[in-house]
Amino acid sequence: MTRKLVGLFVMTLGFLTICTPMFAHHGTSGVYDFTHRITTKATVTEYIWANPHVQIYFKLKNDKGAEETWGVETVSTGNALANGWTKNSFKPGDQLLVSFVPAKGDRTFGTCPQFVFVADGKRLGGNGRCGMGGGAVDANTLPVKSGYTAVEVQMPKDDRKRPESEQEQQ
Repeated sequence: MTRKLVGLFVMTLGFLTICTPMFAHHGTSGVYDFTHRITTKATVTEYIWANPHVQIYFKLKNDKGAEETWGVETVSTGNALANGWTKNSFKPGDQLLVSFVPAKGDRTFGTCPQFVFVADGKRLGGNGRCGMGGGAVDANTLPVKSGYTAVEVQMPKDDRKRPESEQEQQ
């Protein structure tokens, strides 16, 4: 009987050790300001193709004409591939129209990005829907963050002519 209990204990401990990281993913509700968006022209400065999230950094100008460097976190590399991205999709110097939800406070970072390449109109990123289920937000309907209203650009209509990922269907 003791041997069975020890075996059950070891199996349970092993299962918990393997499964615990699955529950460690972070939430975004306390980090990002889902009451505003920024939609503007930008120039890519850095593209980081790595897990847990692909990151893109770019320069943009605020209402006062001051240049700022912002970054956005996107999906994992696996989901990025499912969306038609590759590790070469963005290059420093690429001109973009970008729309994203900024972080709270004065942090120059965001999430839920949409990108349109100025050179050819190619669109990458989501459809503006942030989150899943009843808590999802349509970033396209959010007001523009104060300090970025004069630089707002119109994003072209999303024709959905790109691969859909599981995340974009929710």
